[in-house]
Amino acid sequence: MTVHVNTKAQVIPVLASNVAYANITCVVVSPIVITKLRDMHFGSIVSGTKGTIMLPPDGGKPISTGSVGIPSAANTTSTATFEVSDNMGNNPNTVRMFTEYTITLPTNDVVLVNEEGKTMRVGNFTSNPASNQKGTLVNGIGQLSVGATLYVEADQGLGQYASAAPFPVTVNFN
Repeated sequence: MTVHVNTKAQVIPVLASNVAYANITCVVVSPIVITKLRDMHFGSIVSGTKGTIMLPPDGGKPISTGSVGIPSAANTTSTATFEVSDNMGNNPNTVRMFTEYTITLPTNDVVLVNEEGKTMRVGNFTSNPASNQKGTLVNGIGQLSVGATLYVEADQGLGQYASAAPFPVTVNFN
């Protein structure tokens, strides 16, 4: 019996490259909308010594420190209130891409000025829902309230104080 051995190397073709294909898609969604419903108002106050007034975001009774007085029930205070919407209407049968949103509040104080140029600061902004939580849209709509702390100096100048510009509240789909 004779066995023949092939001593020549056999060349096997190998593919050095190959091709795969992928599709490209995109979904365009309606932009989130935030609309101011009401401005923040600390009401009428009486200044004595230095102190603060904290306006809670849930609409609760304002809390004062120092000898800053808040006159009785005739005094009207309000949180800033906003409506957040997915801009798709409030039909419960609408298919929605997003039902939650995040909240960003000012980190810098806002300066209030009266007719005589006297100033007060507002800071420590808080919200309901809280800015470290997510807001929820029900049928495409949610409510957002913002409170803050008013810093009052001793013998604060009399008059009506207002911010030179509105403060920003930012919402983003989550």
